[in-house]
Amino acid sequence: MKVFAVLTGDILDMSKLSIPERKVLMKNLDYLFTRLEAKNELQLKIPFEVFRGGSFQGLLDTPAEALRVTLLIRSYLKSEFYSGQNLDVRIGIGLGTVAYKSPKLSESDGEAFHYSGRVLESMKKHPSRIEIQSSWSELDAELNTGLVLLEVITSKWTAAQADIMYLKLLGYTEMNISATLGITQSAVNQRSNAASWNAIERFVKRFYTVVSRQINSK
Repeated sequence: MKVFAVLTGDILDMSKLSIPERKVLMKNLDYLFTRLEAKNELQLKIPFEVFRGGSFQGLLDTPAEALRVTLLIRSYLKSEFYSGQNLDVRIGIGLGTVAYKSPKLSESDGEAFHYSGRVLESMKKHPSRIEIQSSWSELDAELNTGLVLLEVITSKWTAAQADIMYLKLLGYTEMNISATLGITQSAVNQRSNAASWNAIERFVKRFYTVVSRQINSK
């Protein structure tokens, strides 16, 4: 059976946001998810559903891209594209089959949904912001070790650095980013280095390779 990735997320510190700030958050989440649902730079089509209280869920039929999409969400919320509020999010990635796919994700069911929900719940007991769960324990062990190290990097992103990471994850070149943000390529490069883009890129590619290999070996 086909393997999917389900991303289940919670916006952190929602209770600290005022009602106007919550409205801005929901509007911006809708913008981001609409962009990710369309055939954009990533050439992916991902249905998302936003729930009350700052929770959301997405279904991805290209599981190997799950980390890239997760980091796009996180970098966007931390970026100045959003509002400069430097919000953060906790996201559980579940890899598995889907037994029933409804137009409403909240009514869908299957392994991927169960894994994603469970790992998100378990993350509330420790500082991790991204974690994965699947039926392959060795894959989970390798990738979650990398995600712990990734957290050391991503937790320190400034809003200006998150801008760069968001666009790079979408596949923009430094020249494109320079034109989009109205800054020099030198500034783009400096912020990229400060945000440890080389490490991010290598781990995103490693995630893609490991997940693809595991799925194809079934």
